[in-house]
Amino acid sequence: MIPLISSRCRGLLGVSQLPRTWWKALLHGAGLLDAAYPPCSRELDSWCLDVLEIDRKDAMDHLRTAMPTYLEFEAWILERRGGRFNQARIARWNNAVERRVHANPAKIAETYGDIGWDTDAETEVSALLLNCLQDWALFYRTREAMPFTMPPLISSLDTGPLGVLQLPRTWLKVLLRGQGMLHSDYPDCGGGLDAGVFEVLGVDPDRALRFLREETPSYLRFEAWVREQTNNRFDRDRIATWHRFLVDRVHPEGKRTAIHSTIGRPDDGSVVHGVILNHLEDWALAHKALLDHIQ
Repeated sequence: MIPLISSRCRGLLGVSQLPRTWWKALLHGAGLLDAAYPPCSRELDSWCLDVLEIDRKDAMDHLRTAMPTYLEFEAWILERRGGRFNQARIARWNNAVERRVHANPAKIAETYGDIGWDTDAETEVSALLLNCLQDWALFYRTREAMPFTMPPLISSLDTGPLGVLQLPRTWLKVLLRGQGMLHSDYPDCGGGLDAGVFEVLGVDPDRALRFLREETPSYLRFEAWVREQTNNRFDRDRIATWHRFLVDRVHPEGKRTAIHSTIGRPDDGSVVHGVILNHLEDWALAHKALLDHIQ
């Protein structure tokens, strides 16, 4: 399986890459991680643990033997560190993840090759974007081998070259539903954020949904279709407003309580932001689906 949780994602500790490292290790422990991915790379995965001053071997041993939920993994880290972290160090790390570039020609060739880009034509070097596109391209090619139904692990915060939040997640949901592999708790394209992203882009939601269901496009082909529908013209001020809404939104009490029940955490009012709660819900349901599959 392709580990679709991106390096951008953070949990309650606010550390980029940590959720991806957790998920890769769990998939590897279950014998399901795609062979193209190491369970703990010498770069981002190891660097992330170094930022937290957590021993790499200890973390991998714990993940392999305990198969914890994401919140249990964070709790284990908190216990190891006595609840103390260097926040400046974490902030620098998060900034580095966002700004990191691929400069090695061999890495560019590998990544562009998986994405389907021509190295003589494209110039993108953002590691965050390229790694997402690589994940999505490899997932697209291997999607029929999905072993069990899954939550849509692409975050609302992930973007493609168009730079629009939510669009890749909506693409994934529709693709998974078409294969009968989307977790039953999720609509493939309901109202709310799914419809909202098309409205912001000036694309008819029904037409977009029909295209996704009938053509089952790769992500880059889907973005190309969106550009065709709009003549590549977008209201960037409207998109910026959309991004502020999505990032800042707070779940109402009923929704918040339901998600806390799913993730097994008391709703003490300290976690209310929609993005974080949706992350934790996705990861909790993915963890349960994984354990149900291997047991």
